[in-house]
Amino acid sequence: MKTSSLGKMTSALGLWIIIALLLFGYMTESSAQGCNSSTLAKEQGHLCFMNSETTTTDSSVSVQVDTKTNLSCFTFSMKNLIMVTWEIVSRDKAPCIMAKRLDNHDIKKTNCFNDRVHWEFRPDSHLTLQIDPVTTEDDGYYKCAIVTSEGNFQCGYNLSVLVPPRVSLLVDGDGTATCKASAGKPAAQISWVPEGYCFSMNETHDDKTVTVESMCHWNGLNESEVTCSISHVTGNECLSIELLPHRVKSSTLLSLYICLFVLLGLIIILGFIFIWRTICHRRKWKFMQTT
Repeated sequence: MKTSSLGKMTSALGLWIIIALLLFGYMTESSAQGCNSSTLAKEQGHLCFMNSETTTTDSSVSVQVDTKTNLSCFTFSMKNLIMVTWEIVSRDKAPCIMAKRLDNHDIKKTNCFNDRVHWEFRPDSHLTLQIDPVTTEDDGYYKCAIVTSEGNFQCGYNLSVLVPPRVSLLVDGDGTATCKASAGKPAAQISWVPEGYCFSMNETHDDKTVTVESMCHWNGLNESEVTCSISHVTGNECLSIELLPHRVKSSTLLSLYICLFVLLGLIIILGFIFIWRTICHRRKWKFMQTT
């Protein structure tokens, strides 16, 4: 009888301990979640209007990496077209010049080694230069010049390639959160909610992309969950993470204390029951021996 009662009390105590641990683990589970982000179109077309040779109309164009873009020339009249020239001035490279005469079907190229740049020559429409896919090497100035019997015309594009950063959020053993926006162009902007004690570092790579790393800690601020917001021209993103097990939510602490108090109370009650049954059993045994 004594062994059976002890076994039942042990089983009940073990069950309460398992329930408390499961509850605490559920409430302290950390998570990382993303916010909505947007990107530019996968294919873009750009059109400039021609001016006289003495005046160049420059357009600033931003294109996302790994997409396709079309740069077009346009004139009000394509009649009496004699020659069309595209000049590409890229970073750290000699200018690439492509020329096409109407009396010759060939396109002459000088210092042009980029197989991703295609010239779609259509005299009845736009004179389109296509880049597919766009890379960071395509940053530069693109000028289209047209020679006609009515005069010479030209326009240009200042092309800037955008690179969305790779984002990550981690927490180390000291409760310091590190938010990183890797290899973005231009550099991303990082902010925190709530604000803490933060500092940032920037690293510029050979392809002109920039890695931004921001580290924050909230010692003494009693924060349990933080959010890192990454702002970039290709789209905004945010990541949230709990600082557990380094910091525990006040509500979680309260629940943990309640569970511990309940377990302690059960242990005390079961202990009193066990002692009382043991005393009663001994008295009964002594009474039986005396009789």
